[in-house]
Formats: sequence, C-alpha cells, structure tokens
Amino acid sequence: MGLSAKELTDLSNEVMKARRCLDRILDFVDLINNDAQKLEGDVTPAGDQIKELSVKMGKSIEEITEQVENQLDKIPVDLEVTKEAASKLHLYHGNIHQVISYADTQKSKYKENSYWWRYWVSVLDNVMQQEIENPSEPIGKGAQFLEKRK
Repeated sequence: MGLSAKELTDLSNEVMKARRCLDRILDFVDLINNDAQKLEGDVTPAGDQIKELSVKMGKSIEEITEQVENQLDKIPVDLEVTKEAASKLHLYHGNIHQVISYADTQKSKYKENSYWWRYWVSVLDNVMQQEIENPSEPIGKGAQFLEKRK
C-alpha cells in the first residue's frame, strides 16, 4: 500500500525544507566569496566545490520532489475530508465571502489538477453547497447579538 496524502504532503514539506537548506548553503558560499580577499588563505576552491556539489544535490532534490508530487497527484481527494474542511472554514471566517476568498487563494497556490488544487476545488464546492442549504444571515453575528439583547 502506498503512502497517504498526509504522509506524501509531509514528505513534500521536508523536500522543500531541504531545498531551502541548500539555498542557505549557497548563500553562505556567496558570502564567503564576497569576503575572500579579507580572509587568509584561498577559500575560493572550497566554495566552488560546494557550488558544484549543490548543483548535483539540487537536481536530486528536484527528482525527489517530482516523484512525491506525482504520487500525491494520483490520490483521489476524500470528499468527507473536504466537507469537514468547508464546515471548519465557516467557523473560522466571518462570512461566506471571506471563506470563498480564503479557499480560492489556497487553490491558486497549486498547479491545476494537482492533489491540493483538487482538494481546494472540492472545499469550494462544499462551501457553495453548504451556503445553498443554509444561506448566511444578511446581518453579521455582532448585529444579531445586539438585536437579541433588545
């Protein structure tokens, strides 16, 4: 049995962390090279070797990224999970427009038809369905509270 969507997402996050670490190493090499004249000895060959190795490492990280993302994109989205996510979004955001905006922003971060893009499309579908079944009140919650107190 393959990895779950959560496990693959966790792996994807770790791969992104590895890429950021590699970028930090390259930033370090640039910093050292900028101050190479001020240091005793020649650090340039060591910096060049790090850069060469980082190119190879970067390609390997990209290969792993593709493998993880391809496997994740094959997993179907669990409709019950997205239905629950849509319900939770209603709890955390003030109105339907904020919920839709948030979910649409999340969706736009991902490549079309990728797992997470499909996930957010499903969340949006559920948000719309929930709004059809239980339309939002035209008055905000604060105003409702004040009206009840009268």
